[in-house]
Amino acid sequence: MNGEKGTTAVAAAGLGTLTPVPLRDVWPNEESDFTPWLAKDTNLGILGDELGMSLELLEREARVGPYEADLVCRDTNDGAKVVVENQLGQTDHDHLGKVLTYAAHFGAKVAVWVARSFTEQHREAVDWLNEIGGGGTRFFAVEIELWKIGESSPAPRLNVVAGPRGMDGGGSRPSLSETQRFRLEFWEGFRDFVSRNGEVVTKTQTPRTDHWLPIAGVRRTGFFIVGIASIAAKGGGHELRAELQISGGDADHHFNRLKAHQPAIEDQHEFEPLEWHNPEGVQQRRIYWRLSTNIEHPDGRTDQYRWLLERAEALHRLFADRIRNLPAPEETE
Repeated sequence: MNGEKGTTAVAAAGLGTLTPVPLRDVWPNEESDFTPWLAKDTNLGILGDELGMSLELLEREARVGPYEADLVCRDTNDGAKVVVENQLGQTDHDHLGKVLTYAAHFGAKVAVWVARSFTEQHREAVDWLNEIGGGGTRFFAVEIELWKIGESSPAPRLNVVAGPRGMDGGGSRPSLSETQRFRLEFWEGFRDFVSRNGEVVTKTQTPRTDHWLPIAGVRRTGFFIVGIASIAAKGGGHELRAELQISGGDADHHFNRLKAHQPAIEDQHEFEPLEWHNPEGVQQRRIYWRLSTNIEHPDGRTDQYRWLLERAEALHRLFADRIRNLPAPEETE
């Protein structure tokens, strides 16, 4: 579906009708209108949610010789550098070249191409880049649409139309270790469980071979809800965690503001007390529940998935509004 040439849905009795809005009605110019909009924390949060990242802006219109990269960001989950190139029309070779140039110049681990619509040839190019890259740099193709209901303000919708292998469960997989294969299968099962049973969280991000998986964002840079599945060394314990991660230079400030409301937060859920982790010497802060369980045993998998989903949704209910309303450090001085 395309935001500039789609058709409206048939309205049921008492319901509004979705109407596509041309992108240039809202953003007449890519450089002066769309890029500044996308660079805002809230909108980077929307993009990050679709990609399974927590994006923090490093630089806008960053110089690369005679060119300018629209956005250079950092994924606060793992510190990976991310370049974002956007255009308000259909994709073309010029912007494909820019994506490659900027990714190479900045040594980006992630390259994101945002456009109104992608040609089949350019989707194939993104798939090919992911295939030959072996995971060194991940490439994403993201279509942006605008919709409104009646006379409402237009609302953006971002759709990932191409990305690394495994985003849609398809494609071949590289040779994986036994641990990597287990983690991937564990998270794929959790994603399916969420799609069938989630209420607040209805989808996760792309299953991966890491011990952690981004589950949900809260529409603010530096915050993400993740699942942790730790397989301990021989003789140790295993555990699951549903975790709110707070990253970036203001992490300590935000953590302390939230912890000031700890009694009220604890009174608003039915689970065991949260663990508030504020280690010295690192920028990431964590608030989480954890469960000691044998995650390698398939008989308990459904109960494990239910435990993780219930607590991930509880974290979202408890913290999403509080996080969006947190003042910046300079506003409290």
